[in-house]
Amino acid sequence: MLRNKTLLFFTILWLNSNILHGQVPGTDIQKNYFKIGGQYRARPEFRRGYKTLAADSSKGAFFIAQRARLILDYRKDKVACYASIQDSRTWGDEEQKKDIGGLQANELWFEWALLKGFSVKMGRQELAYDDHRILGNLDWGNLTISHDALLIKFNNDNKGFKWHLGGAYNQSGEPLWAKRYTLKNYKYLGFTWLKKDLPKTHSTLSAIAVLNGMAPADSLSNRTMASITSGLVYNYKHKEWKAVMGVYYQAGKTSGNLDISAYMLNACAEYRKNKVFTALGADVLSGNSDNTPANKSKNFSTLYATNHKFYGYMDYFLDMPTDTKQRGLMDFYWRMGIIPHKNMAISLDTHAFSLAQNRNNTAQKTGKYLGTEFDLLFDYRSSDMVSLQAGYSMMFASRSMELLKGGNAGTYNGWAYVMVKVSPTLFIHEFIN
Repeated sequence: MLRNKTLLFFTILWLNSNILHGQVPGTDIQKNYFKIGGQYRARPEFRRGYKTLAADSSKGAFFIAQRARLILDYRKDKVACYASIQDSRTWGDEEQKKDIGGLQANELWFEWALLKGFSVKMGRQELAYDDHRILGNLDWGNLTISHDALLIKFNNDNKGFKWHLGGAYNQSGEPLWAKRYTLKNYKYLGFTWLKKDLPKTHSTLSAIAVLNGMAPADSLSNRTMASITSGLVYNYKHKEWKAVMGVYYQAGKTSGNLDISAYMLNACAEYRKNKVFTALGADVLSGNSDNTPANKSKNFSTLYATNHKFYGYMDYFLDMPTDTKQRGLMDFYWRMGIIPHKNMAISLDTHAFSLAQNRNNTAQKTGKYLGTEFDLLFDYRSSDMVSLQAGYSMMFASRSMELLKGGNAGTYNGWAYVMVKVSPTLFIHEFIN
């Protein structure tokens, strides 16, 4: 593992040093305009066996959730200001004629282009990098993942470099004295991300390192427990082929003061020809075995990822490593689909889930195989403003999934939804210099 950590460190260092070469960098703040936009999204869902197995006596649940946003976007003279104010609710979740506050600031940030290629961004913002496996925005959820953070960005389009350096420090209120942070967030977060185009190879290489400081599980301790997660992501795209490979290593301390030594591997290859596409992929997240020492942890935490994208749409494995009871996860999947029209796609995903480690030293022993999930997805975009999505999923679970999640593997476990999204531009004004 030390060798792997050393390789990741020097790769990040190499990418970082190359960023400093090249004298004609680009910047994200280029156009001058003020735009007012909106978004309305409604999603009726039927659930019976979503996130956990249903019991024989369980009745399916049906509800309609919605999200509405008002978006203000201002960019002029190397300055950008962005505000996304939203209301998220389930139809009928509050009584009529009651004044219940429900607005949230999804994003509220300011960015200033200081020098050529360099800019500083601060405020409430979404942090989404690579394929969202470590830092993602979870846009599927009505309440997405946002951070109150400071971000320094460097872009050099001519050299194909991007480098971001950011951090956050959380506090509950404005205290007069130092006190324990009790909210279920990180106490502090620091990260760096670098991306390099690899000329003539149709590929890119990116590196990420995230320092995550959490309040201790011990209520009598004021010490912050920190872990560091580092990873490399390789992307390839040429003609009919796309591929992605990622390797991550995690070390440090858990909130329970356990020593972490964990890893995550992922690989996927996709072939697309005319109106048909297919993909094969695998994800492996390490976990504890029966022989893991009591003061150690081999569980890989995906931190602030968009896990809904990867481990089946029924979200059985949304919270890693809690959803596997610290035994890790293996997911082998196959995707096939067709594009009958340029604005329409239909796909079917098949996931075969297994634990990375057996549970043999418990009263309820479990095998590795957990079950197979099928996700059918229909996507249609009538215009740039309106899109429609519908999905139907089923989980065919094993006895081991029963022991892991509860419920009955033999009963019907399914989930269906329809989602409509409207994203209008209400007003736009372009500034002429």
